[in-house]
Amino acid sequence: MLSDYSAALSRIQAIESRIHDLLAFDKPTQASPDMSAPGTTPGNSLPPLAAPISFNTALTAAGALPALKGAQFSPYIEGLISKYAASNNVDPNLVRAVIAQESGGNTNDVSSKGARGLMQIMPEEAQSLGVSNPFDPEQNIAAGTKLLATLLKKYQGDVPLALAAYNAGSGAVERYNGVPPFPETQKYVHNILHMLGQ
Repeated sequence: MLSDYSAALSRIQAIESRIHDLLAFDKPTQASPDMSAPGTTPGNSLPPLAAPISFNTALTAAGALPALKGAQFSPYIEGLISKYAASNNVDPNLVRAVIAQESGGNTNDVSSKGARGLMQIMPEEAQSLGVSNPFDPEQNIAAGTKLLATLLKKYQGDVPLALAAYNAGSGAVERYNGVPPFPETQKYVHNILHMLGQ
């Protein structure tokens, strides 16, 4: 467990270093900073950012989201991901990774358990979320993203728990007080976190 923590910490530090290097590389050369400015110290010549960039943009630039490069979908699907991720306040990369894991982008996919469409909505979930056609990309992504948002809220932003509940159900997460020890669910959570660079 400690080695996992150390490896994760090391990876975070490497990413931060790469982000810092990228931001420093992209900045135009400026005159030496005013040493009377608060918080300025000798050797701290990196100017403040002109405009903030999103953490996901920085992670992508730093190479922390390599697996998602292969999970780009048609412009129509990408537009739906952006639309419903924004309206549900969910990271579009998370939605994209769930689609990649669930269906590989196949709008007509049906699992052995009966889950359907891009985000593999179960029939009872489809009914409760007002989905009349789970194979319709817009209805499917709207419902799947809403379900993800609900689970993220329920588990206070804990992505692994939300993903585990999306895959195995909230009852299983509560029964085991965490990600259930089901190989399918553990692999599911691991694969999506890997796509997200976590």
